[in-house]
Amino acid sequence: MNFDKKCNLLIIGDATVGKTCILRRFAHDKFTSNYISTVGIDFFTKDVILDDKKIHIKIWDTAGQERYRSLTQGFFRKAEGIIIVYDITNESSFNNLKFWIDSIESNTNSQNSKIPAIIIGNKIDILERKVDKVSAENFAKNKNYKYFEVSAKTGINIDESIKFLIKKVLKEENENEKKKEDKKETKNIEIKKNDNNNNDKTAQIKKCCNIK
Repeated sequence: MNFDKKCNLLIIGDATVGKTCILRRFAHDKFTSNYISTVGIDFFTKDVILDDKKIHIKIWDTAGQERYRSLTQGFFRKAEGIIIVYDITNESSFNNLKFWIDSIESNTNSQNSKIPAIIIGNKIDILERKVDKVSAENFAKNKNYKYFEVSAKTGINIDESIKFLIKKVLKEENENEKKKEDKKETKNIEIKKNDNNNNDKTAQIKKCCNIK
């Protein structure tokens, strides 16, 4: 496989919100109305071109059922970005977003830096919505997440939302690498400065004591 970078994502949310359908649309541009519940963990992969670089995307697809949640938690720390999904026709799945966000904070090192994530409202192709867009946008804004509404059935906003997250992950990765380089450079300057100070002190001692 030839690619410039890898990006590992995780998709979470209640059962039946359409997580697998979203990933199937993103990875294969396909949709099936025959619902098959994900058992445990599955994954989808896709190579995308962003900023003239080939990025290998791997997205872990998680089961939303409660009996699989302990298994899902093991994948939080492996993910570099997270997609949180609810169904706009299912108010309960929207109310449960708080649980999934709390799960992110409990199972990642978000105390130091918040892991990149987005909130997706799926099934906008269905007219009988139960959660209005403004409420969802306000919720996401209060949690400092970008919000998208999508349709896995028609493909609306699927690529745009996931690519937004990928770009955010890569941007944060670049910023962290720069911070490490800056920290390393600062440390090298301090070491050099200390060496120069030590050399000056040694020279002073030699001069004072007439040591050659």
